[in-house]
Amino acid sequence: MNKLILVISLFFCFLDSKAQMLEWDFGFFGFADNHEYSASDRDSPTLIGLQFSPEVGLLVDSTHRVRFGVNILHEFGSSKISSKINPTIYYNYTKKSINFYMGVFPRVGLVDGFSRALLSDTLQYYRPNLSGMLFRYEKKHIFQQVWIDWNSKQTETQREQFLVGLSGNVKVGDFSFGHEAVLWHNALPKNHDATIHLQDNAALIGWFGMNLSPHVKLDSLALSVGGLFSFSRDRSLGYWTTPKGLIVEGHIAYKAFYIHDVLYIGESQAIALGDSFYSESKYNRLDLGWEPFRKNRLSAKLVLSFHFTPGAIDNQQALNLRYNIGAKHKLKDNWY
Repeated sequence: MNKLILVISLFFCFLDSKAQMLEWDFGFFGFADNHEYSASDRDSPTLIGLQFSPEVGLLVDSTHRVRFGVNILHEFGSSKISSKINPTIYYNYTKKSINFYMGVFPRVGLVDGFSRALLSDTLQYYRPNLSGMLFRYEKKHIFQQVWIDWNSKQTETQREQFLVGLSGNVKVGDFSFGHEAVLWHNALPKNHDATIHLQDNAALIGWFGMNLSPHVKLDSLALSVGGLFSFSRDRSLGYWTTPKGLIVEGHIAYKAFYIHDVLYIGESQAIALGDSFYSESKYNRLDLGWEPFRKNRLSAKLVLSFHFTPGAIDNQQALNLRYNIGAKHKLKDNWY
């Protein structure tokens, strides 16, 4: 840790101190997510808790940023003050169309928009940070992003695990073309027996969408259709399984209210970190949502979800509240 602090201090010595800003942020995220999945014989947990995520750091020339902090999770009903503590420490480079992160940094605002088929929405509760790197290129009509999240280091008893993500889209008028992909690599521990196998799991969504919002008297109206493909292999067996299916998605919003619907029809999927409902050959999720606050610093969302699978109807109620405060202070010349 002392060596890291020294390296960061030397780094800033070579930069123009006149443009340095001391930054701080304090984040609060409260969630209550009740799953009622007994109709389809799935686990039905109630996930409820709070996250506190203070950060402090330096911004240089509006380009280079270093941040230190922590994300503290407290789950309601736990006798512990903290159920989990995640360190936050990262470097961020931002200039024109380029955004680059390296370290342990928050997933919110970066990879939280992925389809639930690929990444379950419960990851935001228990894996709030990514450990690795992220590169984003963004212009008015083009968006591309790639990242790696290192989850586990190989030891004598612990597997090496990492997740790679790729997403992007191109907009042409009211139309857009996009893709999302993930690769989950689950390697072996150093000491392993014949019952433990190396596993690869990947999934891809390619889609075509239409934004009809400018043509209707609604705040938002969007439709998309695409294909979901996954690829799984247990290297002890030596062959890949490649299920595929069709995804149709629609979104309607008016003022603080919205309806979001996702329909999947196809073969049973087994995506490592995806929503388990996509293991069904036919699945429809209907969200009825209310967002009374949609500001940069404060956002709140209440959602009632219905999950339709063959022979069963499950439901889910979720409340998310996110609040951030922060400030910037210009530092004096030669403060170091």
